[in-house]
Amino acid sequence: MGVIGTLQRKTEGFTIVELILVIVIIGVLVTIVILAYPGYQQRARDSERQSDMRQLSAALSAYALQKNNYVGSASGCGVSGNGNGWINAGPSDLAIYTRPIVSCLQDANVLAAGVFMDPLGCIYDSGGKCGIYRTTPAQAYMKATCTKNSNSVTYVFTHLEGSPRKDSEVDALCDSGSVSGFDTTGQLWGTNYGMNYYLTIK
Repeated sequence: MGVIGTLQRKTEGFTIVELILVIVIIGVLVTIVILAYPGYQQRARDSERQSDMRQLSAALSAYALQKNNYVGSASGCGVSGNGNGWINAGPSDLAIYTRPIVSCLQDANVLAAGVFMDPLGCIYDSGGKCGIYRTTPAQAYMKATCTKNSNSVTYVFTHLEGSPRKDSEVDALCDSGSVSGFDTTGQLWGTNYGMNYYLTIK
């Protein structure tokens, strides 16, 4: 009887202390997941942006093989048709954009058809979540062809959420006033738009 009684007591279930311990452990794990999830989302978006930049770079290089320019000043796309500015903005977004730059790339069959935009769904600094000019970084893609030390160069830009701003470095990528459609102040990609990641098209 003594052995049976001991066995019965051992199989009755968890004590209050054990239940509280399990609840505390579950609470800690849930808290860790909740705190880590936004960082994971941010890293995933930044990874997608970097992938998009490589895709744009390859598309512009392929375009240059066909047209001998990187969506240049006679392309009819971008700011006043000069081939610079927001990659996906068009006249329905900003009156000064003749056609989206992606349209020129898609017409040349070097970029897949469809909407090409930032993971947050942004195509230009439209305020709110997409950025505010000279205030918050723009979550959208840009392209600029300019001169640097008398050499023609083309860049694509984005803002990575997990990286610090590099305003002075990015602002100095082009010689002052050398971006068609942008004045000297307008071409400050870091200060104006918070761009902190760029690729040089080769």
